Amino acid sequence: CSRMPSVGTGSVDIRSILSSILNVVKSRANAICTAPCDGAILKMHYRWTFFMLIGGFFTVWYQWYNRDVITCVSHYNADTQVRLDYINVCLSYPYVEVVDEEGNTTKRYLLFYRWVQWSFLVLAGIYYIPRKISKNMENPKAKKLIEDLAANASRYENAEHILLEKVYMYMINNLKTHNGLYMKYLTLNVIALAVDIGAFHYFDFLLQGRFITYGFEAYPFERDPEYFTDYISQTFPPFALCTLTIQNALVGKRTEIFGCHLTIMELYEKVFLFIWLWLIILITMTALYIVILLLAMIPKFRELWLRTAKPINGTEKTNVLISKVNKNCRIGDIYLLYRFKSHLSHAKFYELMIRLSDPNINMKNREQTVIDAKPPPSKQTQMMPHHNNPSAPHPDSRHRKPQQHSITPPMNPDYISQIYGNPETLARHGQVSQNDVAQRTPLLNKNNTNTSILIE
Repeated sequence: CSRMPSVGTGSVDIRSILSSILNVVKSRANAICTAPCDGAILKMHYRWTFFMLIGGFFTVWYQWYNRDVITCVSHYNADTQVRLDYINVCLSYPYVEVVDEEGNTTKRYLLFYRWVQWSFLVLAGIYYIPRKISKNMENPKAKKLIEDLAANASRYENAEHILLEKVYMYMINNLKTHNGLYMKYLTLNVIALAVDIGAFHYFDFLLQGRFITYGFEAYPFERDPEYFTDYISQTFPPFALCTLTIQNALVGKRTEIFGCHLTIMELYEKVFLFIWLWLIILITMTALYIVILLLAMIPKFRELWLRTAKPINGTEKTNVLISKVNKNCRIGDIYLLYRFKSHLSHAKFYELMIRLSDPNINMKNREQTVIDAKPPPSKQTQMMPHHNNPSAPHPDSRHRKPQQHSITPPMNPDYISQIYGNPETLARHGQVSQNDVAQRTPLLNKNNTNTSILIE
């Protein structure tokens, strides 16, 4: 008799790893869904099913790490210890003999035994695909608004009134522009349903066509511990055979037959029964939710999304109010209002619907669009009132410094006459040339006191 040794020496603290994973699961489970292209059904896929498969991976991997996964004996000599290389082959190619209705015996190889945990890990990554796609389809403004509503949902009247104004202004400015958001959300739910159906068929392929009807065939879960003829034991047989022939190139020119106990089969049968039940529930709920989203294209049906309690001070009937809002909005707007509804009180949501039920809301939307579309005033536009109205102050007058007027000093006429009457002074400053000075000088007699301009 020989056993397969445990994978590892136990140096890794598995309990600490599982504790860390459990803390992550708890923190993520309490997170609030604030993305416009996200919802409870998608959360069941990328969060609940994802962590369930991750938990299944670590559970099975822990068994492979700390327990004997197979025990084999030789049919020719039960006292001889089986070599480890033989056991390694038996882990990959164990089989059971199946007798059909005509009495023919065939072999059914249990090829999944060694690779179940890795299938869980791969499917966990596939189940996160809807979330990765939804992150690329988000409306940033709507997401931020929902986050603000979720963060302040527990606060009192003043904060809720401010948030209500934000929601109203957002709806006025973006009315009838959210149909794409609704179609993206519908597409994501269809993708999630496709992932569920694909996972169901993948497990059926992994278990060799015995997974789709696994829960129905196993009911009422009566077991046969002596001959193992029940459906669960036939799907996950705890005892199997293993044959090594010349094709295996390990036994020379002889054939070895071993009887093996597959110890983890008892865990597999319970894990897969839970997965089968969960996938049935998940596929059913996702399909029904998609039908509800498709029925929302009917105007009368989507009014159910806006159903709310009428406050004591309400003056208009809720049904009439919802019909008016439905006429002013498209299906994408109704879907977004449904998301806002979960973060507002009934009174505030009723007030929001009253404001959105205004028959002139489309005209308000156009006026707001025109105001937002006007370009900022240019410099010339800012200067126009100054030219049209001379009495208006110049826009730059506050920054302009007052002009400083120069003060003219007093002049002495006699001194100026002496300066301009001296030819040398004029010649020195370029007003009279030196030749003119030479020509004028002889004409004047030094002794002559006549300074008449005519003589000059």
